[in-house]
Amino acid sequence: MRQDCLITNDQAKAAIELFDQGHGYAAAATKLDVHKPTLKLLHDRWLVRGTMSVMEPHQRRRIPAEQKIATAKRYLDGEHKVELAKELGLASSRPILDWVKEYRDKGDQAFTSPPASGKGTTARMRAIDSGQDPDSDPAPSKPDLMAKKTRAEDISLAEYRQLQDRLLRAEAENAYLKKLKALRQNGQL
Repeated sequence: MRQDCLITNDQAKAAIELFDQGHGYAAAATKLDVHKPTLKLLHDRWLVRGTMSVMEPHQRRRIPAEQKIATAKRYLDGEHKVELAKELGLASSRPILDWVKEYRDKGDQAFTSPPASGKGTTARMRAIDSGQDPDSDPAPSKPDLMAKKTRAEDISLAEYRQLQDRLLRAEAENAYLKKLKALRQNGQL
């Protein structure tokens, strides 16, 4: 059983025995005095994976977007989620319900990543991301070191990181001095 489960291994084994005897998750939760939603998840895994493999860790699989859409369509056409989950080798049938919701919301465009908008990035950062050297110029000229830099595009990545470090240090020093002042005012120093 996973470390983050809300029930112990003994409770899970007892619940699985009750499932094997024909009890549902609600009846098993009442008999074992455990949280119903937790046993619902275990019951779902038991339906998909069977008695022996529920207690063993499950290897996660990556399902392609096309297969997710096809599975969602099959579910909407009336196939049972447990059978579909068994066929795909999933740990439970919950992902199928998530796929169906996504498919209902977005249709055939579900599970495709939206194109990057580039919003919030500067031309300089987009150039760096695309593997270009933003500082390269067909006719390089000497930069004016005394010129005031006003735009983010005018600051190199190294300068940007240096400024970030200086800002973090200044903020930490400011917080330290405020605490020191407060301690002195309270007479603790």
